[in-house]
Amino acid sequence: MYELFGWAALVAAIALGIAAAVGHWTRPGPVPEFGTSLVIWGVQLLVSMAAVFWVGFLGISTPHCAPDCEWDLLSGNFRGFTIATALIQFAGIVLIVALRRRPRVWIVPIAGIALTVILCVISSVIAYKAMLFF
Repeated sequence: MYELFGWAALVAAIALGIAAAVGHWTRPGPVPEFGTSLVIWGVQLLVSMAAVFWVGFLGISTPHCAPDCEWDLLSGNFRGFTIATALIQFAGIVLIVALRRRPRVWIVPIAGIALTVILCVISSVIAYKAMLFF
């Protein structure tokens, strides 16, 4: 899992560098909130990584239900959540670059953080159901 996060951090750093370069090399220049939105996108990345860690560790903390757990549901839940958070990150950085001249561009990463947290809660409930906690 650490390798996954290492690759995700590398891809995110490259995407952030490209976004900053696009924002500063194009004319007319971006609004001042563009830099703030890139910083908030970095926070969104950290929230996404923490959420994927949380859902991943829910899937391996199943010692009491080992013979009865829904393993297919747990693995599908983790894979689906990981793909969803990656898509949220990608869509967020694309929208930030596309809307770099709008004064409220910072709303995009805030919405991404909110969506990630909501999906984390839903995914956690699904994981608890698969582990027969409810």
